[in-house]
Amino acid sequence: MRTFIAVELQQDVVDSINNFLLKTTNEIKNNKVSWVKKENLHITLKFLGEIEENKVEEVEKVLSEVSKSKKSFEVEVKEIGVFPNLSFPRVIWIGIKDDTNSLLSIANLLEKKLCEHGFKKEDKEFVAHLTIARIKKLNNLSEIKNYVEKHKNVDFGKNKVNNITFFQSILRPEGPEYKVIKKFLLNEV
Repeated sequence: MRTFIAVELQQDVVDSINNFLLKTTNEIKNNKVSWVKKENLHITLKFLGEIEENKVEEVEKVLSEVSKSKKSFEVEVKEIGVFPNLSFPRVIWIGIKDDTNSLLSIANLLEKKLCEHGFKKEDKEFVAHLTIARIKKLNNLSEIKNYVEKHKNVDFGKNKVNNITFFQSILRPEGPEYKVIKKFLLNEV
């Protein structure tokens, strides 16, 4: 099964992002862009990819340990940017401002513990973000640059992070479907 570990967003933040996207996606007309559906918005902590079903229990054990060792916290959901850069954008994202570095701490702990269980180490440093679109075909770079520049300071408010969710990703022709395998609550402050 194809899996990943993520932080879900509060409904008011999802609604705020969705309203923003409903108003602004038509600003990108000349590029082939795949926008993320509102029910699929999340902050990925670790993409595991294809795992054997017998590994699910191991992942759940790690998530249980990590979640019990961390307290809930708040992050700000704001700003828009692209990966890898504005000269060659492939992903449009919303930034996550985490003054306490709690997300980074959780991601690093997950990385360490999952590597101990034989999972592949990430090549890239963890950067907290929320993918809102994937650019499938770039036809007009200035259109993407204008979109990012126009909306770069957008603010969607605060999001309380109080759980880590283990997801299964089912690939379908109409786009991926994310199914919750199990949620792990963080300690309340």
